[in-house]
Amino acid sequence: MLTQEQLKSWEDNGYVRLGRIMSREELAALQRRIDDIMLGRVLYPGMFFQLDSDTGDYGDLWKQPQGYQGPTLNYRKIQDLERDPLFLAYMQHPFFRGLTRQLVGENVSCFRAMFMNKPAKKGTVLPYHQDGGSQWELDREHFITVWTGLDPATIENGCVQIIPGSHKLGLLSERGHTITPEQEALHCKEEDSIYLEADAGECFLLHNYVLHRSGVNTITQSRRAFSVVYMDAETRSKKTGELFPLIFGQGALAPV
Repeated sequence: MLTQEQLKSWEDNGYVRLGRIMSREELAALQRRIDDIMLGRVLYPGMFFQLDSDTGDYGDLWKQPQGYQGPTLNYRKIQDLERDPLFLAYMQHPFFRGLTRQLVGENVSCFRAMFMNKPAKKGTVLPYHQDGGSQWELDREHFITVWTGLDPATIENGCVQIIPGSHKLGLLSERGHTITPEQEALHCKEEDSIYLEADAGECFLLHNYVLHRSGVNTITQSRRAFSVVYMDAETRSKKTGELFPLIFGQGALAPV
């Protein structure tokens, strides 16, 4: 669970550096597993895949085919990783059980368990945005994100950049994603931002409304990461009326 000092940082800044939760052996296993998934050696039918753009332009991501496009390490995003036993076991680490019990509740589901990647000398610019809003189509908004580096994250390879305290602004766009140029000029001054550089295996707790962005990867070291959105297990999709995968609580998924 978070200490009182960490709770104050969470409330004031909208993020907390949690440090390394997994062992080096567990990290190596997740690194191998995500490469195996990208290269088609481990397959889960229906899992969401998105290739990185060739231009680095965020708008170009949606101009290319979605879904698995064959073996390559150039996938930008892969979702539904709660289906994989290694990633699920990490999501259910006892530390995250305590953290979610403290900040979310007793019964916890996940909106998404997502791999994010900036391949060597590639990567797409992700503009300043918040996570949430009507585009998520949820019947309530009470969630947190745990971000874990699977590689070292540096300014050079496109680490996450945030505006501390910006979660207090509330949701700036009901669409809940990229903000307007005017809002960025007002709220996202470079001198107010910080770069979340991290070692491989290190993780952060992020408020979903904290403004954040990331750039391209300018070096040969990839920047792989795993991001999990934990939320109240009673949360339903407005589109389907269904609940989401249960991570903690009676009947939770088991990493078989």
